[in-house]
Amino acid sequence: MVAHRKPDFQSKWAMVVTADGLDNAKRADLRVFSEWFIDTLRLEGAFIGHYFNYESTPTMIVESETNNFESCTNAYQRIHKENPQVVLVVHILPHTQSNEYEWMKVLAQRYGFIRQGILYENCVQRFQNVDSERNSIFRNMCQWIYRSGTAIVRNEGNSCGILHGLDTKPTFEKVLYNTEDIKDAVFKVLHREEEPRGAELENIVKVSGYPEHLNTFGVAQLLTPYRVNGVTMTGPQSAVVTLENKFQVFQAVKEFNGKQIDRNHVLHVAGNVASSPAVSLPKNSQKQHIDTLMEKLKVST
Repeated sequence: MVAHRKPDFQSKWAMVVTADGLDNAKRADLRVFSEWFIDTLRLEGAFIGHYFNYESTPTMIVESETNNFESCTNAYQRIHKENPQVVLVVHILPHTQSNEYEWMKVLAQRYGFIRQGILYENCVQRFQNVDSERNSIFRNMCQWIYRSGTAIVRNEGNSCGILHGLDTKPTFEKVLYNTEDIKDAVFKVLHREEEPRGAELENIVKVSGYPEHLNTFGVAQLLTPYRVNGVTMTGPQSAVVTLENKFQVFQAVKEFNGKQIDRNHVLHVAGNVASSPAVSLPKNSQKQHIDTLMEKLKVST
């Protein structure tokens, strides 16, 4: 039995052409250019460690009228609708500082494409008419395409909203696109878990009142120098924090609850441990005992 090698997966790409006076000869040259462009992109990308595996020819070539936003939009819509697997769109631009350049940026973001604009004149001349070296131009394009692709995959800096609940107005939560946040959100919605999974209740503190822009790392820093083992965001200004042990929880509550962060924010820290030791003490010596205990358990900075 002979196992035949399957061809490597190749990403699909498309071309939008915005240029005046196109005829059959110019359209044929653009097709030749498209193959030359991808071959050169692969070659120069390999020199800087970016390996592209796009198909040799564009899946489709769509023409749009110059200085016509509706025509340009229709071109991107058509690519998105007819070939949703397209990753990269190369837009042939009519001239420098054209409206199409700005529209390309907006439309590529709208439909989730990696974009690369190229002047029609540079296509015809195969970049022989520019002052910079051709390999330098293509390597810059490679870096741009690589960064853009990575940003789409990672979705850096973006977040999504999750609605849950049976009320008329479901609860809305803002969740970042990362594994832990999504995992915690799913468990909260499906299993109604409010506390971090696997955390002992006496090891957690509920923190609120901090500025809304803080992420999990910012919340953890609020409790410095105590060791934070996990942070679960429960709202725009509230979180559940897992500390190393119940003694640190006791200290953190005493030290940070009511702390003025800035002019508009006061930190609220509450724990599930008792606020006093579980030994019977006279009232006049209780405070002294707590202070002594805190000194012994003080976390070193």
